[in-house]
Amino acid sequence: MKDAPARAEHESLKGYLESVLSPKQRNRVLLTNFNHWVFAQGALADTAITLSQMDSQVYLAFWASKTPMLDVAWTTSPRIAQLFRSPSREQGIQKNLQQDGISAKNMVSPPIQHWKSSEAVTIPSTLSRSNIRAMRYRGADLGRAILQVHPDYETPLTDDFLWPRKWVEQAAKSFAFVYDQTRELIERESITCLAVYNGRFLHDRAAAAAAMSAGIPILSYDLGGLESDFDLTIDETHDWDALQKRMLGMYESWEPQERDDLGSKWFTQRTQHLDPLNKRFVEAQEIGKSIDLPTNKKIIVYFSSSGDEIVELDLDWTAFFGGQENAVGLLAEECRKHPDYFLVIRSHPHKRMKPKDDVRKWMKAIEDIKPDIHIDPFADVDSYTLMRQADVVVTYGSTTGVEAAFARKPVIVMGPSAYDKLGCAVGVSNASELAEALIAPKLGNWQGAVSFGLMMMRRGFSYNNIKRNSEDELFINGSRVKESGKIVKDLSNIQRRLHFKRLRFGKWGISE
Repeated sequence: MKDAPARAEHESLKGYLESVLSPKQRNRVLLTNFNHWVFAQGALADTAITLSQMDSQVYLAFWASKTPMLDVAWTTSPRIAQLFRSPSREQGIQKNLQQDGISAKNMVSPPIQHWKSSEAVTIPSTLSRSNIRAMRYRGADLGRAILQVHPDYETPLTDDFLWPRKWVEQAAKSFAFVYDQTRELIERESITCLAVYNGRFLHDRAAAAAAMSAGIPILSYDLGGLESDFDLTIDETHDWDALQKRMLGMYESWEPQERDDLGSKWFTQRTQHLDPLNKRFVEAQEIGKSIDLPTNKKIIVYFSSSGDEIVELDLDWTAFFGGQENAVGLLAEECRKHPDYFLVIRSHPHKRMKPKDDVRKWMKAIEDIKPDIHIDPFADVDSYTLMRQADVVVTYGSTTGVEAAFARKPVIVMGPSAYDKLGCAVGVSNASELAEALIAPKLGNWQGAVSFGLMMMRRGFSYNNIKRNSEDELFINGSRVKESGKIVKDLSNIQRRLHFKRLRFGKWGISE
């Protein structure tokens, strides 16, 4: 189990809640849980106990097994757990929270017993991404919620792919179910604030949309830093401006020597391939492996971004060259104007795990662009060594940009990023700005990059009432939360696979 908690971004969850919510808004708080991720459930439990200690009336909606479509992070069936008399972690958390003083009456079920959607959902006849994206429910952004979770790993980002009809129908039904049930519960219990996980995924987005329609504030809980336990924020998910303000404020408030050491530690761990969250991207790369590059030319290295992570963000893409392929094409055109420029494109190693159709189209686009060198996603060249070989690093918003800034390289960003306000990179939005940035590259603010690393190390909060050991067991105020045994988890996994297979291929696994 962890020793005394390290200092996190915020001194206390209680203090943060008091700073962002009025006493009235903290009066009756609903916390929803649609997934079985241990870190998310730990964050929910610590937040619930803290609010209860602040005299808030806390309501908990453990609805992961009650939605028409299972959540992306559903793992354990309560029925199977009951059959084998092996309670799930979800059930254990509820029991422990009741022992900690939260009433069993406040562990709420969906309030509408015989539910029918409040509004008819129109399913497009052609299920392309653009048609799905336009779907709405009671004014809420239903389509983007559906597109956040793909039917399988081979679902491409292109508009010519047609999504499985049963998948879209069930996802739409599940969104509507959560929206209606959450909105009804808000009204029945006079809920004054809602807390959801992340706010990005199907059911969490539905609950957040219901709260927004009711005019109450929304908190989002999430993964914390590498050395903190969880995050919780009043800011909207993917509000990168707000996130960067937090970074700068955190850096400003921290002891100077410690903040630079901590922030640098995050970058050092990544260059040494030690960051557990980055390992899948660098596992095929050999530390220190470089490429031969000319010594008499300006080396421009473009690091691509993982497109699916940004495609569904609600942004004006015309401000970002209309997409990554257009941006890198423009970069190549600019480099060809200068005989002393040498363009290297490093395709994101995440492409190794992406849909084959998307990878094929990206590789074709790079082939047409004709850089001087293309390092494909499967190459064992070390991205961090390549970064140090560059005279200028260009990216569409990849984290590589802020890593290059830490390495004291001039960085140009052509797309949306979570570090454009930190002063560590130059953002460009048109061809003339790009040309100027390449001709006279500028070093960014190193401290701005370090503030990013500091946030990644200590983002959010340390647990106050929860402990989580190396075996991912949770302890609530010293009491261990019991979990289901292996047979329950194995049978639940079979149930999960069959559920999603039916939605992808039809009742008997045959394409319809």
